[in-house]
Amino acid sequence: MGSRQHIALGVVLLLGAVACGNLENAPLRVGTIEGQLTEFDPAVALVSLVGAHDVRSSVDAEGRFKLEGVPTGPAELFVVATAEKATRVSVKVSGGQSVKLSRVAPRDAGFFEMRVKASHGERVAGVEVSVLDTPFERLVLDGAGRLRVGPLPDGCYGLSIAGVGFPSVQAEACVGSGEKKELRVELEPNAELVNRCGLTGCADGLVCNPGGSCVECLLDAQCGAGMICKGFRCGAVGPRCGACDVNGGCAEGAACQLLAEGGATCVKQCSESINEEDRVANRCEAGFTCQQGSCLPDPARFEGCRALLQLGAECADDTRCQKLGLPDGVCLEKQCTVSCTQDVECPGTSRCEDSAVGQVCSLRH
Repeated sequence: MGSRQHIALGVVLLLGAVACGNLENAPLRVGTIEGQLTEFDPAVALVSLVGAHDVRSSVDAEGRFKLEGVPTGPAELFVVATAEKATRVSVKVSGGQSVKLSRVAPRDAGFFEMRVKASHGERVAGVEVSVLDTPFERLVLDGAGRLRVGPLPDGCYGLSIAGVGFPSVQAEACVGSGEKKELRVELEPNAELVNRCGLTGCADGLVCNPGGSCVECLLDAQCGAGMICKGFRCGAVGPRCGACDVNGGCAEGAACQLLAEGGATCVKQCSESINEEDRVANRCEAGFTCQQGSCLPDPARFEGCRALLQLGAECADDTRCQKLGLPDGVCLEKQCTVSCTQDVECPGTSRCEDSAVGQVCSLRH
């Protein structure tokens, strides 16, 4: 009986010792970091722990800061001093100790200039950007998908971009002291979404079509003056292989050009790379493609300007149309036309329509 009492008492004493040890050791697992910035703006200054930015401190009127509850071991401070200056500071924290840093001098900060767009023209305003392990969380893009992120100490960072209708995208980028680095990111909408633009909206200059995708236009009225909507794209009703005047002149935006097939005609000038800021600028009209800086009839359907004029010519069979310079010419209702898959492949006011021989450019005027 006495031995049982001794054993029970020993267990109680041991448990008490362990409990006391846990209570005494808990403060030894964390420490404190104190310091002072040589340059600061109290309105924006913030010091946080990399990887645990909830451990943070603002600065007082003298630029002093104090971080408490810092886990023991190697640590790194993320310091934002002013709107243009920041730095990182490595420090080792001992349990139960207060580390006093020498005066911390911030350096010129770097910035990420975010340029985010959706792959099919969906609106990205409201999409959020976070710089991982830093205080920069859930920063919102503007209506044009732009955002300046910083000030950032020089180094490499992980970024997360997420928004309604888009899967989260992870990226990595480095920035140097005083550098403003442009980061271009393209977001793909969630594949399972049927009515994509019904959820996200469309970028400026685009409209949501009934199929759920963003397009330039549905009606001519949604295009600028002198333009028409064809194949959901705005296009200028420009010169279509028109004749040069007696002085060799043409309408604005076109030039009189000698053609390889012979003769001269007014040809619109173009650029093969479309400026994203103006999708209609320098674009060729429907049925034409940009060929070495000039808008000329699509060679897949028309062998030059002379062949374009044969659209609607009388015929008895397909061979007649092909001899007139229409490589895939079709004789439909005794008139020559060409096959197509969409409106933008048909010149002028012609539209791509179903027929007894498949889709062809209409001949109604």
